Amino acid sequence: MKIDALSTQRQQSMTRETGSGARAHVADTNTEFSTELEDQQSSMSREQLEELLKKIDEQGARLTNTPTYDELKEYRSLVKEFVGEAVSRMYSLHTSAGWDRMGRQKVYTTVRKIDRELENMAEDIRLGQADALSIVASQDAIRGMLVDLYS
Repeated sequence: MKIDALSTQRQQSMTRETGSGARAHVADTNTEFSTELEDQQSSMSREQLEELLKKIDEQGARLTNTPTYDELKEYRSLVKEFVGEAVSRMYSLHTSAGWDRMGRQKVYTTVRKIDRELENMAEDIRLGQADALSIVASQDAIRGMLVDLYS
């Protein structure tokens, strides 16, 4: 970052004119604005996650009725999109809040469990061993992990 003499002079003159109290007020305003912006993004992200979860439930019902590879592929695609959105949201929360690695490890462990459950369901469908009950059980397990991921 390059700082020129003119911008340094402007900053010094503004500091002298406004005083330290005004500068503190500006910092508070910036903090309030960034907090408000984060809250807006969080609520939008939460709405997107809830909409994706609804789509996953609908696709899961279609997969239960007709356990084909195409239905599974669409289901996996929606789950992948959900996980990507949730993890990116969690990452931004971790960075803005300054959480430690222990919290992040839980997120990645959950993502691995979701992947494993999807792989098991795909293998059952591929081998023709998937009945409606096992598909629903896998979907319930995945849905529970997805809800845990964003709540």
